[in-house]
Amino acid sequence: MSKKRRLVYNGHHGVAGEEAQCLWCGRLTTEHAFVVNPGGTPVLKCCCEGHYELTEEFIERDSRIRPIFYVVIGALCLASALSMWLEFSPVWSSLPLVGIAAAILVWPRVLPRYEYYLPLGLVRTRKVVRVIACALLAFSLVVTAARFGLIPG
Repeated sequence: MSKKRRLVYNGHHGVAGEEAQCLWCGRLTTEHAFVVNPGGTPVLKCCCEGHYELTEEFIERDSRIRPIFYVVIGALCLASALSMWLEFSPVWSSLPLVGIAAAILVWPRVLPRYEYYLPLGLVRTRKVVRVIACALLAFSLVVTAARFGLIPG
């Protein structure tokens, strides 16, 4: 078993013919050959080899980027808390929100477990998260621009 698979889960392999949702696209599948997390609970399957390879690449990339992403988000949350605690001028207090929205837009990995991606699949869930991040970024940019006096507020 590869190291990256052990990072995901430990448990059973699933039952042949057991219906589950494809982790990549979210469609129902009974395919038993493409289990992303052998020994995992819940069993995370893919419906075809192409989706299996894409999911494996995502998990590998995610295991490298996730710690950096969480440090960036944590630092921005800390900056936001400090700006409220130290009572910075309102001009600067919305900038951490711009950073948080931009970070989520770049790497939409806000769900902590892969099983949370199952209802829609990785692709659609990341698109939904990006749309929400775009809306949050637009809102925070408008607030920031108004506070800097670039637009009438």
